[in-house]
Amino acid sequence: MTTPRVLLFDLAGVLLDFGGVESLHALSKGRVDADAFARFWSRSPWADALYCGRCSPEAFAAGAVDEFSLAVSPAEFLLAFRAWLRGPYPGAFELLGELRPRYQLACLSNTNTLDVQRFRDELRLQDAFDRCFFSNEIGLRKPDADCYRCVVEGLGVRADEIVFFDDSLECVDGARAVGLHAQQVVGLDELRAALRHVNVVGDGDSR
Repeated sequence: MTTPRVLLFDLAGVLLDFGGVESLHALSKGRVDADAFARFWSRSPWADALYCGRCSPEAFAAGAVDEFSLAVSPAEFLLAFRAWLRGPYPGAFELLGELRPRYQLACLSNTNTLDVQRFRDELRLQDAFDRCFFSNEIGLRKPDADCYRCVVEGLGVRADEIVFFDDSLECVDGARAVGLHAQQVVGLDELRAALRHVNVVGDGDSR
């Protein structure tokens, strides 16, 4: 494996705790399980429009309520949707701080305007990463090949100099198809193990 120059991270499920599955399961009174949730985000035109910046969160909420036949209003759905990202896993930002002196750090996330505002104003991700790639801003979403190509071009490195970490196997496979080294991880413990597997260390680690 080529010595990595860039570590590229998905956010929800990797560095940030995500409660979307549980929330939608509750809103649907148990009808929507994890598989149905995943199918919606990978196949629904509403999810695609939201992630690629082609519709507002309010329009997305109305579409999601209709598609899932939820007995809540779009405003109620949107209120729950805002809380799906619960914040960073304990130690997540500290881990990034350990890695940053040795590697260029970037994030790539399927996002919407509400998420991005929180990322910048509350979590200040721009201080933790050298580059942030948000799907609604670049108009491309994972696992589309052009999304990864956009990131590679934006970082100014070869694809094989990037190691990418994502909780979705579909997104990992998409990254690998473009030439990135990609690892599927869920949560910080798996991320740390994957970093050790590819021999990535921070200042506080030893080889």
